[in-house]
Amino acid sequence: MEPKAPDTRTSLLQAALVCFADHGFDGTSMRMIAERAGRPLSLLSHYFRNKEGLYLEVFKHIFETSAQPLNPALASGLDPRDPQAAIRLLREQIHFMYQQAAPDAVLARPFQDHRARLWVREFRSPRPSLRPIIQQYLGPAADLIRTCIQVLRPELGAAQVAFLGATIMGQVAGHGTMSGLNKVLWGELPPFGSHFQEAELLVDFCLHGLRAGPPVPREG
Repeated sequence: MEPKAPDTRTSLLQAALVCFADHGFDGTSMRMIAERAGRPLSLLSHYFRNKEGLYLEVFKHIFETSAQPLNPALASGLDPRDPQAAIRLLREQIHFMYQQAAPDAVLARPFQDHRARLWVREFRSPRPSLRPIIQQYLGPAADLIRTCIQVLRPELGAAQVAFLGATIMGQVAGHGTMSGLNKVLWGELPPFGSHFQEAELLVDFCLHGLRAGPPVPREG
């Protein structure tokens, strides 16, 4: 069977993704997107109102067509005296993130090159209007990781916990977002195991730093 054609709204989002990735927000016009999609310009206003609204919907589409993070409610009842529970939750979160970030999983998504290039445009300084969306979709994972680190390293201050949390998320996500660069630097090596085995190595790496690392001086 032939793959099902996307509906009108999805076709417009896909066309917008390509145009924004190729030309940036300022270099893309609504007419350009409509022509790319082969749809009337009036449909863009009907579905998305304006270019800013369409840009935000493109990022929502990217998040919603990717794997969802672990349910943050799992960390809400975490006992601060139970490091084993924190380790279990952190392990599960790293596995969830790696399932999403593994290079083959990333490459399997439609328009992946355009997704990656659009993300790169927003990495260093996300548009203010994008920040609530990023917080909505990625914030729960960050909150869960923060909670687990606080249980495992209660002596650390907020800035130190945030630094370690950003490091964990960055090193896991880097396997997908930096897959091309990784191949240049480290070679075209085959996976050494399943996604589970690869994620377990990342878990071991992260937990070793959290449990066995040297004491970190408090800020201030």
